[in-house]
Amino acid sequence: MDEGDQFMAVKPWLGVVKNSVPSSYKPFKGEADPPDANLELEYIHGYRTHDTRNNLRYNQNGDIVYHTAAVGIVLNQAHNTQQFFLEHCDDITALAMHPSGVYVATGEIGRNPLICVWNCATM
Repeated sequence: MDEGDQFMAVKPWLGVVKNSVPSSYKPFKGEADPPDANLELEYIHGYRTHDTRNNLRYNQNGDIVYHTAAVGIVLNQAHNTQQFFLEHCDDITALAMHPSGVYVATGEIGRNPLICVWNCATM
């Protein structure tokens, strides 16, 4: 099996993308440049429960602290706003809070898992 064939077996959509360009298509200048845009995380819908337990806490301000994917979340229910801890590179599977309700420790999965300790009250 050729190297390209192995790659196609892993990502079959790539062949569709490459083969769906019309034969008369002529690219224009700057087409391959990335767009001049930025994304900003506003709100996360979801909560990881399928393989983690005991991972939701209240901080000293009464806000809910939890995680989903690789993000630590502090939810203010009164204003329906969220703040995000974005230092993880892989899915968070563990969360613990200091009894003071200020410091949170989160741990991730992966080959070199990271443990982060962060202040959820002054994010």
